[in-house]
Amino acid sequence: MRQALYEESAQSQRAKTEARVYTALHVVSIIFLVFAVIQMFACLIVLPGLIGQYTNPPEDQPKLTTMGLVVGLVTWIGLVLVWLAIAFFFFKFKRRFNVSYDYLFVEDELRITKVFGGRKRRPIITMKTDQMLKIGNWEDEDGFRDTMRGLNGKKPKYMTPNRAPSEGKYFVYILYSSSIEKNVYVIECRMEMLENIVFVAGRNKLEWKR
Repeated sequence: MRQALYEESAQSQRAKTEARVYTALHVVSIIFLVFAVIQMFACLIVLPGLIGQYTNPPEDQPKLTTMGLVVGLVTWIGLVLVWLAIAFFFFKFKRRFNVSYDYLFVEDELRITKVFGGRKRRPIITMKTDQMLKIGNWEDEDGFRDTMRGLNGKKPKYMTPNRAPSEGKYFVYILYSSSIEKNVYVIECRMEMLENIVFVAGRNKLEWKR
């Protein structure tokens, strides 16, 4: 029986391991961010003296050369930028781990959200059932290949962290036509989700071969 609202999630099959990796990378990014902050405070202490030694040095000290000033500025400020760049790298890299997808089917819409670290959510796409051209079984290699052939070399968009469906679930591909282009989206769901989508989209759009 079709439900007015149906919700599922595609969790990584390596969720526990990836959660630990995600946490470790998050901690590393914070450590390098702390290095950057410490370096910034060091710059506030050192750079005024460095500039003063170039513009108005004490009588008992030689004037700093232009090259010396440039080297000093590049060194101190450069370290801040290096620590920030490393922190940013680890912050972005961690988002490859502990990723899941939420599917929410409401009335005639399939809403897909990408979840990072179990908390941060980013909406990916909302698909209207009347714009779904074809719904098929990813395991039907011939049907899937024929569908992709009509997209001029585009690759399918996988809305799942896994490369094989978890137990009790299926990889379902949806050929979807937006106002701009056609794409194939692959979701990982139970038969109940598929039945809800097909009920509204129409059984004439379903191609399900095993």
